[in-house]
Amino acid sequence: MNRLIHDQASASPGPQGPGALSGFSLIELLVAIAILAILAGLLLPAMGRARESARGTQCVNHQRQIGLAVRLHMDENEDQFPRTQHTAFAAGQPAWGRAIAPQLSVSTERWTNLLQTVYHCPADRRPAPWSYGQSVYFELNPENDDYTGSPQTWRKAAQVRRPAAVILQAETTGSVDHIMPHFWLAPADAGDVDSRRHHGRSNYLFVDGHAETLALRATYDPANQVDRWNPSLAH
Repeated sequence: MNRLIHDQASASPGPQGPGALSGFSLIELLVAIAILAILAGLLLPAMGRARESARGTQCVNHQRQIGLAVRLHMDENEDQFPRTQHTAFAAGQPAWGRAIAPQLSVSTERWTNLLQTVYHCPADRRPAPWSYGQSVYFELNPENDDYTGSPQTWRKAAQVRRPAAVILQAETTGSVDHIMPHFWLAPADAGDVDSRRHHGRSNYLFVDGHAETLALRATYDPANQVDRWNPSLAH
């Protein structure tokens, strides 16, 4: 009888046998937490960069839509660029944000809706309405009191010799729809361009409708004969 009881006890799995429940020790748990923290530290910056890259891509797409809309508007208006708020009222014309709204499938009465969509860069956290400003080179003329550049005007796309080299619009730091590069003398003067919105660079829309992500000095550095804003100097 005693032998039978002993045999049964030997056959029964004890707390250390194959049927016992296993668990993490405190050291194992701490190691697992440390590994998860390391993985999070590696993944979160990568996810942040991917998110910022996606915002930059969306911004470029917005600019391309604007460029196409500007071209369609010009096709219906004798090849003339739409004006900005800088001169539109005096000329009795709508500024570009309103002028190209129909080409973006938005009525002129509802054009301000575009300030939250196509006219807004997703990386722009400011409360200001405009993420993009148009260069005033395409509306100034020798009669403007503040005009300090060449006497030539570029009201029509045909007057721009190198449309793929000349900037039409850029990301702005201001609260208006235009940028005034004709006043600049050095890159430090380009304060109305948000030149670091996308990882230290910015997106630029060119007259031919394409958009590029560039450093400011790749667009304006007169000491090195770089000026992609002035249509007579861009190359």
